Amino acid sequence: MLSNSDVAAKLLAIRHLLELRGDASYRYGAYERAAATIEHGPPLADVIEKQSLRSLPGIGDSLAVTIEALARTGTAPVLDELVSVFPESILGLLELDGMGAKTVKRLYHEYGISSLAQLDTALRDGRLVGVPRIGEKTLQIWRRGLLRARRKKTMLGLALDVATDAMKYLQSSGILLEHLVYAGSLRRAEPLVGDIDLICTTEHAEAVMAHFTAWKRASDIVADGPTKASVWLEDGLQIDLRVLPDDRFGNLLQHFTGSREHNILLREYALRRGVSISENGCTELATGVSHRFRSEEELYAFLGLSYIPPELRVGGDEIERALAGTIPALLEINDLLGDFHMHSTWSDGDDSLESMIRACAARGYKYHAISDHSPGRGSSYGVTATQLRERNAHIRALGQRYGITTLCASEVDILADGTLDYDDATLAELDFVIASVHNAFSQSSEEMTARLIRACENPYVNVIGHPTGRMLDGFPGYVFDYDAVFSAAARTGTALEIDGQVQRLDLPSNLARRAQELGCILTTDSDAHRTSDLSAIELAVSQARRAGLRREDVLNTRSLDEVRSFVAQKRRLTR
Repeated sequence: MLSNSDVAAKLLAIRHLLELRGDASYRYGAYERAAATIEHGPPLADVIEKQSLRSLPGIGDSLAVTIEALARTGTAPVLDELVSVFPESILGLLELDGMGAKTVKRLYHEYGISSLAQLDTALRDGRLVGVPRIGEKTLQIWRRGLLRARRKKTMLGLALDVATDAMKYLQSSGILLEHLVYAGSLRRAEPLVGDIDLICTTEHAEAVMAHFTAWKRASDIVADGPTKASVWLEDGLQIDLRVLPDDRFGNLLQHFTGSREHNILLREYALRRGVSISENGCTELATGVSHRFRSEEELYAFLGLSYIPPELRVGGDEIERALAGTIPALLEINDLLGDFHMHSTWSDGDDSLESMIRACAARGYKYHAISDHSPGRGSSYGVTATQLRERNAHIRALGQRYGITTLCASEVDILADGTLDYDDATLAELDFVIASVHNAFSQSSEEMTARLIRACENPYVNVIGHPTGRMLDGFPGYVFDYDAVFSAAARTGTALEIDGQVQRLDLPSNLARRAQELGCILTTDSDAHRTSDLSAIELAVSQARRAGLRREDVLNTRSLDEVRSFVAQKRRLTR
């Protein structure tokens, strides 16, 4: 059965093909909203098994039949019908800047162009030069877009670093900037980011634009206008800067934060209230009076909605929840009292035990856990039981020297049969245990499910680390029955981790939300291998927020005494 993301992608393909065919906007809009619901919803396999597709927002009988067919077979009658008219490869053209449905249809019918490769060929042989309504500037935009299409999206943590550098550069100009923030998918904390959107308010737009386009890291200037400029970095990442007066900052930030699906729902809701909204303001249709807001909170309040955090703006049921006042108070980074997952030079970390302890103390933590690897992948990589006892003795000898409690912990391999890499006697000596899968990823879903459940049932396992094993730079994760494992974790008092390592961000937000619904407690950890990695916990928090998690849903917001009670309670209940 296909994953949520794969089915959502196919629903979006149907949406675009319907628009290309000329269907009414209400019809293809329904598929767009359904794609957002599925992408951010509970695991689709479980929903289909329970025959509860129709309970999801915006999913009626017809869409439910289509979604189930897509999940089970990878296709559906409506998709088969559409690809008999347009090849699926034509969808790639719609991802290019300056390429709307009308242009794509024209290229297809008049020039036989139905894929990025065919467009590339047409651009190289000059076939589109001089074509009416397609100027040289448009052709250049398409050429850049084709180059960008050949590269993968950028991982959230790396994109944040680039955005931070760009903002520091803009602030170095000495020009007075009232606001300067990032928006778009970066602000929504999506795991993979396409472009970087920067929003700035100032009375000196021209000077800001001139400074921005002179940045040495910019390999090309894509656009250079009075209120918008775009530069292209050498690795293909594009940064868009928009500058407007400060009195419309709230409108500007909300609009360019998105998501597209959220903005569509918000516009439809506003129109029902007699208001038209855009980045320039909210206009009352009856009177023509326009309202501009300095903050997003003011904008949402004007529309009769409680504030919707960026991470929840996915085009699901957030408008209804904001109208009902049921948007949760999401986890904040300052809620965390510690970090359970990090490594030192005792295993594969780059920094010493004391360096990691000092750095955690400097972050203001009350406690943390040094969780060096077990020897599962070879003695040169992990820590033997004898070495573990030596390390623990060193930790305990340090005591409170740095003003923080260090828990003696380990990230222990879950072996192929679900047993652990240390025996119970060794595990019993630890204050805290993270159990993770690091090999045998190709096991069947049934085998992996049994393996993870057996680990949950071990009385010494406190957290399942990076539970799906996914890597954003390649591996999609191993397959298991999410509901079965999450239910076992809830039953046994085993927490599930949201790992903030740049390439992991695991659990994914939709699965973290499902785990919370099934009664699981979660942790947000850095999985740091050096002191500079400790900030990755902020990425973990961002994914917890995308899952709608609150302070009370996360173990490392609790006091040290409460954490110790959590560990002790499991040992009592499962032995």
